[in-house]
Amino acid sequence: MFKFITNKIGNKLMLTFIGIILVVMIIEMTFRIYFGVQDRLRIAEMGNKEVMDTIYATMKHPLTVGDSDTIHRDLDEIGQKYKNISVYLCDFNRDISFSTDKKVINTKIDQIINNKDFIDNLNESFKGNGDEYKSLVFNIKERRNLISVLPIKNAPECFHCHGSSRKILGALIMKTDVEDVYKTVIAQRNRSLALTAFASLLAIFITNLVVSKFIRKPLSNLVDATHRFAKGEMSTIIKYPPDEIGTLTETFNYMVNEVAKSKMELEKELTRRAKLLEERDELVALLQKANKQLKELDTLKSAFIANMSHELRTPMNAIIGYTDLLLDEVDGPLNDDQKTSLKKVAANARHLLQLINDVLDISKIESGKIELHPREIDLKELIDGIMVTFEPLIAKKGLSFTLNIESGAEKLYVDEDKTKQILINLISNAVKFTHQGGITIKAKVSERGKAKDGSPQFIEISVSDTGIGIKREDLDKIFDKFAQADVSTTRQYEGTGLGLSIVRGLVALHKGMVWAESEVGKGSTFYVLLPFKKEVFEQTGPVIEEEMAEALGEYFEVPKEVFLQDPSYEGKLVRCWDYTQCGHVNCPEYGSPEKRCWLVVGTHCKGMKIGSYPEKADACKLCEVVRDLVLHKEPLSPDISKISEKEKVVLAIDDNPDAIDLIKKYLEKDYKVIGILSSEEAVKKAKEIKPVAITLDIMMPKKDGWQVLKELKEDEETKNIPVIIVSIIENKTLAFSLGAADYFVKPLDGYSLLRRIKNIGIHRPIKKVFLLERDERTNYDISKILKESGYEVYATNSSKQAMELVKSEKPDLLIVNITDPDSSAFDFIDFIKTSAELRDIPIIALTNKELSEQEKEALNGRIKDIINKALFSEEELITELKNSLKKIGG
Repeated sequence: MFKFITNKIGNKLMLTFIGIILVVMIIEMTFRIYFGVQDRLRIAEMGNKEVMDTIYATMKHPLTVGDSDTIHRDLDEIGQKYKNISVYLCDFNRDISFSTDKKVINTKIDQIINNKDFIDNLNESFKGNGDEYKSLVFNIKERRNLISVLPIKNAPECFHCHGSSRKILGALIMKTDVEDVYKTVIAQRNRSLALTAFASLLAIFITNLVVSKFIRKPLSNLVDATHRFAKGEMSTIIKYPPDEIGTLTETFNYMVNEVAKSKMELEKELTRRAKLLEERDELVALLQKANKQLKELDTLKSAFIANMSHELRTPMNAIIGYTDLLLDEVDGPLNDDQKTSLKKVAANARHLLQLINDVLDISKIESGKIELHPREIDLKELIDGIMVTFEPLIAKKGLSFTLNIESGAEKLYVDEDKTKQILINLISNAVKFTHQGGITIKAKVSERGKAKDGSPQFIEISVSDTGIGIKREDLDKIFDKFAQADVSTTRQYEGTGLGLSIVRGLVALHKGMVWAESEVGKGSTFYVLLPFKKEVFEQTGPVIEEEMAEALGEYFEVPKEVFLQDPSYEGKLVRCWDYTQCGHVNCPEYGSPEKRCWLVVGTHCKGMKIGSYPEKADACKLCEVVRDLVLHKEPLSPDISKISEKEKVVLAIDDNPDAIDLIKKYLEKDYKVIGILSSEEAVKKAKEIKPVAITLDIMMPKKDGWQVLKELKEDEETKNIPVIIVSIIENKTLAFSLGAADYFVKPLDGYSLLRRIKNIGIHRPIKKVFLLERDERTNYDISKILKESGYEVYATNSSKQAMELVKSEKPDLLIVNITDPDSSAFDFIDFIKTSAELRDIPIIALTNKELSEQEKEALNGRIKDIINKALFSEEELITELKNSLKKIGG
């Protein structure tokens, strides 16, 4: 009762209105009864006084002259005229001398009005105390009477009979029956009560109408719309009153429109992102394929070039040798023109041989055919030996040369030949591009690439020049193969563009690093890190800088150990290029067993100028791998033991982490999504977590989705788990034939996926079975068996009648013979598909033949099982049908 009132604002208002009406009515009746009696008595009292004054004025003269007859006659007339009035004239002994009732003459007034209060008041009047005229109501013989007393004062004209000693000679008393006055008031009270009751009922009726129309109904519409909005339905309210509720409704409509607009934009954005994701996946797949082919081609090319270079160097050496013999005039004297020509031949042959040697070197580096033979060498001796070659050219160009080796940097532990080649390439470039000024070589113990105990491991050697310099935007590509900072420099200074690539390759083999700084017009400085400790080569893998972990941990406010661990995804160790293709095209991290690319000295990511602490830390702070992979605070693969029994789990199988993230975002409000990247673990994971549904990609490495689907449906523990294909390819026929529950083609419609999984989650036991079978004998037999098995069966042989029956009965399962001659069964199935109430009812299809591809396509997503009647006897058909019912849940 109270809940009915408190839950409805309209009822509260109506109750308030009714309460106010009742209170007003009660107050009005109280005042009416109380003051109504008083007012009427006051009127009666005033009337009594006027009458008594008149009677006394009439009697005064007869009393003075002793004319008793006149007094009796006047009182008789009064008694006959006013039936409810009795008049008594008594003396101060309360003896009645005159009265409208002659029977009481000579009796005591006490006997007529036997009331103590009256006698006391009368005695007081005789004493001359108090008011002259008094009126009081006394209950006499169970009737209320208004008794009025008018004392008769002694006057000079009365002295002759009564003397002058008494002030009061007697009293004129008039008794008026006022019982009718009270009855009249009570009658008015009863009429007021009736009027109040009627007014209350009328008020309830009118208030209810008003509240219902203007408050309750608009509010109810608003509440219903709010509930629909909470369930995701974006419908607005069309009709609403132009009052405050209308304003609230308009605000609600505005909110719904804005949310719908935002939702639509969000869906568009999700669709766009999903499409971009798919395009990215396709592009990545193509790039991976192209990269693989390029690597294969590069390996073949390197092998080819290595072989060809050897074949080319042999004749080139012969050309140079014989040309030198001719220039030495071993075979006879030459004239000046011949010598000039032969010198040009020798110079070009040597240049061509150098080109061939460079190509051979870079090919060997890339094909991994270079083996280092590190040993301790003296840096100054090495540089002095190299500078002998360059001294004539430096002197010819008028350049200066300075060598500065700091204490502690005198020794290197490197491959001498390869280090010599590194320095020759750098010094050669410095001399080539410098026309004035000089060349400076410095060496010092480097603070980069320290060992775990903090001790230095590398010597930093810099080769500086005052040459033409390099543009800032070109610094990132000068170490690429066949690249020079400016195309014009190729023509002006010649060269293969392989020198710096060879330098980087050889430095990387020493686990070191190379980088450059330059300013156009002022010169360049190339830095290389080369080891001076044997331990660098004794430790496996690249050199690790733990300072990077400290810097990143401090920046992201996490323990540095987070960055010392190998990155993992879904509990599986991954490398950065497994997650995203972000690195430099020649990043040495590719192919390395080390997974923590952010710690490796010399590992360059795109845009990173120096691959070492501290400059590298600034670049890694913005790195996608660090942000999403290392700092991923909500792993897609939670601890299975922590999943409660109440949580509904969906297993998402996709080799693309972003695709799993997308599915998770769509389903996370209703389901716990566990994603796995490896299709090989799909069946095992499904057995562990027993999900309510599985989303499965098809295009996956090692084991594709078709094989996974087949294995899931063949395993007793997983065969009943609904599998929804989410793939970029479209092959529904194959999917449904393998047992898929549904099929979504990317880009994924997440909301449709959510609805589909929710529908799957609704398990409805099969009690009602509907049968559409044209063959009467089969219809009868199947119906009979099903009824004997306890099912409630509705059977017909007409598709039209079938539509009416399923709408009214809403069965739990449809058994439909889809091979009727006029194909009307497909119309019936189309009707089921398009009905929001019926489309989730499972269907078992009966056929008389093998279905065509078009027929299978028409049935996609609707059929739980297909039974070819032609393959079974009648008894076997019943058995097969029972088995299908058991599989579905019946």
